[in-house]
Amino acid sequence: MKRALALILTLIMVVGLVACGGTKTPATSGGSSAGTSAGTSTTTPSGTTTPSGGTSAGTTEPSKPAEPAKPAEPKILHLASKTAAATALSLVATSDADTDLQGRIQGYLYGNLPIDGKGALTALLADGDPVDVNGDGTVWNVKVHKDAKWENGETINADTVIFSYQVALDPKILFKSGSTVAKDYCEILNAAAYQNQVAAGVEVKWEDVGIKKIDDQTIQFTLAAKTTKAKFMRQVGKLPMIYQPLWEKCLSADGTSTTYGSSQDKVMAAGPYKLTNWIIGNIREFEKNEYWVRADYIKLDGIVYHVIEDDNTRILMYDNGELDFVTMSLDAAAKYGDDPRLLDWQSNYSHVIDFCTTNTEKPFLANENFHLAIFYAIDRATMGKVAGGTPATGIISPNAVAYSDGTLFRSLAAASYEPANYGYDPVKAVAYFEKALQECGIDKVEVTLLAHSNSSIHVASAEFMQESLAEIFGKDRFKMTLDMQPSATANPQKKSWTTNPNAYEMVISSWSLSAQNYDPVLALSPYTSSRASRNAPMGYAELDDIWAKLDLDENLLDEKNRADIAMAFEKAIIEHAYTVPILYGLNRGMVSDRLIMPVEQYSIDLGGFGTNFYDLVQ
Repeated sequence: MKRALALILTLIMVVGLVACGGTKTPATSGGSSAGTSAGTSTTTPSGTTTPSGGTSAGTTEPSKPAEPAKPAEPKILHLASKTAAATALSLVATSDADTDLQGRIQGYLYGNLPIDGKGALTALLADGDPVDVNGDGTVWNVKVHKDAKWENGETINADTVIFSYQVALDPKILFKSGSTVAKDYCEILNAAAYQNQVAAGVEVKWEDVGIKKIDDQTIQFTLAAKTTKAKFMRQVGKLPMIYQPLWEKCLSADGTSTTYGSSQDKVMAAGPYKLTNWIIGNIREFEKNEYWVRADYIKLDGIVYHVIEDDNTRILMYDNGELDFVTMSLDAAAKYGDDPRLLDWQSNYSHVIDFCTTNTEKPFLANENFHLAIFYAIDRATMGKVAGGTPATGIISPNAVAYSDGTLFRSLAAASYEPANYGYDPVKAVAYFEKALQECGIDKVEVTLLAHSNSSIHVASAEFMQESLAEIFGKDRFKMTLDMQPSATANPQKKSWTTNPNAYEMVISSWSLSAQNYDPVLALSPYTSSRASRNAPMGYAELDDIWAKLDLDENLLDEKNRADIAMAFEKAIIEHAYTVPILYGLNRGMVSDRLIMPVEQYSIDLGGFGTNFYDLVQ
């Protein structure tokens, strides 16, 4: 982040130079020179001389009235998105572009603001912190701010919040994201049961859900178990406000589907920006929402997203000054050398190799020694340099915070059980490979690796392993074939193992669960047998037993306790190679000289560098 700091210091110097009264500046195109001091007199075009020590006896020309100041150009941030956003309704988000769009316009009770150079968890549409009614963390009152409004000026109040919860938990539509609204950092009493009542075959009335209106501005939440204030704020902060008149207009006759959020005219903003132009697949434009309660934190007048699929085109637009920020691959970033505008930061993605252990055609895929052979054969440090990631021997993101004092989970894991050299040990790998061949009664392995063709880190990692593993195990005894497919087809294929035991052989899987940011253990749910959406057959009793401690342990609010459970889980994964971690995602980008970020370092609290709160030097 030294580069980010250098950039910000440079921008501060530029602003400081412009502000110095004694410095003349050249005229700018389309405007008058700013170099004339306000106290400098001008000579008149008169031929009359002024006697020494006296005043001119001739008639002087009247001074011209000062020209009105030219209005400042609006501060419009220009960004590029690789993919098009498909919906403005966060309850049905399926892509990063969807999430990005929603993050500009959605209104939330609580969230993060850049305060003192950090992302601080605070009230947004809420009026102050939640109140612990009984003092035991089970019942909380939230007051809606008296000035909370929609972009059209209409009031947001307790009824808005109640209706928004009813939409998110609607048992007819059954939004997938509704489950995180019901329970994630903590659980709202009967909320999940209400949403899933149809599938469960048990009637649950709305009156039984722990969400009640106290008065026009106050909602009371009853939880299934005690929690901390921060966890509660993050939980209710997951709820997007829904504009009832528009929702009812967009709802299908049978109440099972909606077009809300599908176009510009089918969404109402309650967040920092409002959506003013949205041509799906082309462009999305935002303007500052003056009605947002926290609008004083917004420095930009607007944001324009250009949907540009081609990496080279986006970089060219940046070089031409058409974009203020652009992400890029490792190879593309190389041309900028040590340019201080070049930033890199960890993403939340963890990339692993999963095995289809149900595969009847390749029984060795279920052999633990084969898994361990793959684990120790991967040179993660070298592969990271090639693929544009950082070495991973665990599952939980490097960004995940374990303790409230800011201690990162990975620092605990590194000191406890992470293997040396990121697990790379060719001698040990060959020994495990020999055991696997002997146990499976085979003399060679031929395996196909499924990877996402539209992910540069997948492609580069797959190609690296295809070559390097054959070198370690012997080309006559190990052959890896690559099956590159776009995410749209690869994802359904790897999840189809539940109905097709031979759906695939090995696959690169990627997970990015925001719940792990402040509760790292939650990143491990995809590796339990209880997780509904899984990429591989995870039925390991050891992992399930460790996971069960989250429900059985009496100290659920003890952050050390939860971190210990997470470490025990990851340690078991490494020892048995139930799945094989390979890389953590790494992002790179270039920022323009005129861009000012609200934080110096990547902030998990702000979802990055805090795009909503950027400023521009004019």
